[in-house]
Amino acid sequence: MSFEGMARSSSFKSGYHALYKELAWIYDEMYAYIFPYEEIFDFVSRVLEKYGCRKILEVACGTGRLMEMLEKNGYEVTGLDLSEEMLEIARKRTEGKLLRQDMRNIKVNEFFDALICLGRSFTYMITDNDVESTLKSFKRALKSGGVLIFDNFDAEQKDESYFKEWKERVFELGTCRVARLSKSFDYNERNNSWLVKWKYIIERDDEKERVCDQARLRAFHETYLKKKLRKYGFHVLESVHKWGSLILIAKKTSTSISYA
Repeated sequence: MSFEGMARSSSFKSGYHALYKELAWIYDEMYAYIFPYEEIFDFVSRVLEKYGCRKILEVACGTGRLMEMLEKNGYEVTGLDLSEEMLEIARKRTEGKLLRQDMRNIKVNEFFDALICLGRSFTYMITDNDVESTLKSFKRALKSGGVLIFDNFDAEQKDESYFKEWKERVFELGTCRVARLSKSFDYNERNNSWLVKWKYIIERDDEKERVCDQARLRAFHETYLKKKLRKYGFHVLESVHKWGSLILIAKKTSTSISYA
């Protein structure tokens, strides 16, 4: 398969993002370097132990690296992701159920002690309707008193340098060498969203392949998210700034919607 000259525009609503589709195998190897999975697991497991959670729904589970670690430590985990290509990789390393679903409309026939949504996956919730649909969806999947752990880009920590020049990072992976160039454009002050463009140059077996991809992402103010969580029946337990992310931990306290 050749990616030469291929360019894609990403839309979460249509479910397309090259990194999560034909480049899922690249994502799996590359993000093992980008995300500190051991640290993330240690943090998540401490939160789960603190609130007595054993039955977990991981939303946006990707290729299953965190899910695998949780399972090996005795947690019962169901994984959910929008990308079939990502789930195909996850099936090779996990034992629990894997569901291909949109986080804005989770459909499960059981309740979970905790729902985790990490890797800043919530950043694709561009509109307020997306945010509200997703929080309602999260709440439906949790038992009464269940715990939500999710992270986001922090709107208070905007890095202007990403809008000024292309940034390059090179990954020497087991199967190939990947140069990833990225730049941000078109920041919308109204809802703190922006367009990111990526260029991937993949070298393997003396061949060079290129993929261009783009997606619109969103950062959030902590006060905005806390207000939305309260509206949809959550009580915020903790907020943590870690790994360049704003992490919120909340408990489902109500089945009703508050308009206060």
